[in-house]
Amino acid sequence: MKGIFWNGRGLSDLAKTRFLSDVTKEQQLDFIALLETGKKDFAPHTLSGLCGGKNFLWHWTEPHGRSGGMLLGVNLESFDLGSIEEGDFYIKFHLRNKEDEFKWILVAVYGAAQPEFKEAFLIELVRTCSKESLPLIMGGG
Repeated sequence: MKGIFWNGRGLSDLAKTRFLSDVTKEQQLDFIALLETGKKDFAPHTLSGLCGGKNFLWHWTEPHGRSGGMLLGVNLESFDLGSIEEGDFYIKFHLRNKEDEFKWILVAVYGAAQPEFKEAFLIELVRTCSKESLPLIMGGG
């Protein structure tokens, strides 16, 4: 299993989307977590381009103000998706590997840079992780 966590600092640059498409194909990525997308929504052709045309399932959160926004996608040829959970600072997928039936959790996090939001970020992160018993992969910024 291979994946990428990447703070794209906006995704309107064609070079970034081309890079993601190329990396997904070359490295045969099974998941993509993009942070600070700065986008409210994504067109289907944009999402298909990001994953190199593979059969990905996507979920995203809108940015708050001028920063933020997350996009998390998984290759449905590799995983079955059990559920999706979204918080103010994370997106969480409950997954099962198709190859070996292994169950696990993938979490993309993005915390606000402002000090006044750090406590809320940490409280939410502790709350969502502490209720899980499955192995967890978390990444972000």
